[in-house]
Amino acid sequence: MKTRSVVGKEVKRAGRAWKKGEGFTLIELLIVVAIIAILAGIAIPNFVRAGNKTKISRVFADFKNIGEALETYAMDNVGYPSENDAFDALVPNYITSIPKDPFSDATYRYYTDAAADQPGSAWLLVSHGPDGTEDVTDSAAGFSWADADRVSGQLGGSDGALEGYGLGDGDGGWYDPEDPDSSDGDLGRGGP
Repeated sequence: MKTRSVVGKEVKRAGRAWKKGEGFTLIELLIVVAIIAILAGIAIPNFVRAGNKTKISRVFADFKNIGEALETYAMDNVGYPSENDAFDALVPNYITSIPKDPFSDATYRYYTDAAADQPGSAWLLVSHGPDGTEDVTDSAAGFSWADADRVSGQLGGSDGALEGYGLGDGDGGWYDPEDPDSSDGDLGRGGP
């Protein structure tokens, strides 16, 4: 006498169900769609944050290159270029081209303590940051060129100072990576 397994019967029954034209019910399809939507809701913000981290790394790499060009310019010219002609003074002798801010697709902002026709003793490069808006300007309330407020190096981001030039992190200041969803700050690099 031959015995059949229960699993074999179920597989045959399932195969016959497909042959008869039976398929998924509407509720089963809605459940699958809901599961996919939940997974997408979890994954998409993570992809956006990863994209922002990549852009932040690029900004600081660009700042390093522009900063080296500014320092070389300062050695040759006894100071930094004024805000009006900074990037024109650097290209092509000190840097081949000035990269664009990946958060705004515009040129990075450059500030210096130089008078219009005098060389500067300090500089600040600023990116719009992940929120894409201009939060830090040299005319912002609280902005300061005082020695105590200057930062030599990164401002905002995971390795940067969160305070500098009289401004703090968050809205109207420097980007805080500890709170990436609500930080409205910019990224910067100061020198020398």
